[in-house]
Amino acid sequence: MEVELKRKLESMVSSPVLWDCPLCDYTSFAIGGPAMALVTVEEMSELQRVLVFLQEKKILWRIIGKGSNLLVNDRGFAGVILILGKGFGSISQLKTELNFVSYPTEDISANSPLAVSEGPVIQVGAGCSLARLVSWCTDQGLTGLEFAAGIPGTVGGAIIMNAGAWGCEMAGVLVSVTVITSAGEIRILPRAELDFGYRIWHDYPSQLPSVGVTGEERCVRLVVVGVELQLAPGDQEQIRSLCQSYREKRRLKQPNKECSAGSFFKNPKGDAAGRLIEASGLKGVRVGGAMVSPVHANFLVNSGGATAEDVVMLMKKVQAAVQKDSGILLEPEVHFL
Repeated sequence: MEVELKRKLESMVSSPVLWDCPLCDYTSFAIGGPAMALVTVEEMSELQRVLVFLQEKKILWRIIGKGSNLLVNDRGFAGVILILGKGFGSISQLKTELNFVSYPTEDISANSPLAVSEGPVIQVGAGCSLARLVSWCTDQGLTGLEFAAGIPGTVGGAIIMNAGAWGCEMAGVLVSVTVITSAGEIRILPRAELDFGYRIWHDYPSQLPSVGVTGEERCVRLVVVGVELQLAPGDQEQIRSLCQSYREKRRLKQPNKECSAGSFFKNPKGDAAGRLIEASGLKGVRVGGAMVSPVHANFLVNSGGATAEDVVMLMKKVQAAVQKDSGILLEPEVHFL
């Protein structure tokens, strides 16, 4: 980036811009080359200015949360990485109570705590960590997010991935998503207009057609900046106990000593990726510093010094073996940059 453009970008934000910044320090995999720049935006106006600037100058950009579901290329990213700062971490409860509309999928059980007719609505910034949100809801005696206890990452990332566990998912409690477009425009998208599936918001990050434009500008890129969630009043001690139970199950069943990006593959319909990988005898298999976890086969871990290339080669090895043995091609749920 030219010196003049660097100065312009630096003038738009209150936090220091980190140039040629290693992304291995910003992902749970601890893997990845440098980004041209890493920018933390502390408030909405900063984000709007930066997005408009990057679009005008045709500079590549990408938002990351806590990097807990991300594998960054060894060459890094030839653009600007954006991180939402403290101004995007708020939590507040609205006075308004809405009629709750459930959006169950085949993964949501019939006895889900989300099966309520109405309940309090909370507003949450996309930069808020799921851990902090679950703790806040517990303190407020609000039920419906216990399934998220122990899931790493931010609320924004959880919405984009439609994160879930134990038969529940984020789409089931979602009322609306607030986004900023790449042109700096703020929009609120009601849940009823959004298409969610298993571990995916189908149309993110470009679902808004731009009228009267063509080519690359036909769709507008979106940045999730906040959400509204509808929960239900519950017993605080029961909520706390269930959260602790889920965290303990994760601690016992998932690797916690090595760096990873969480569950690597999506579960195929009617089966579990971990079971299929283990059935193919792949636990403990390595490629360079990347390894199929002996604790849980659906975790590819950085056992020390792993590169992104190691992980990708191991991923392909696992996919080939599982497809040969079961006829199922596993699809990664980890994002690649």
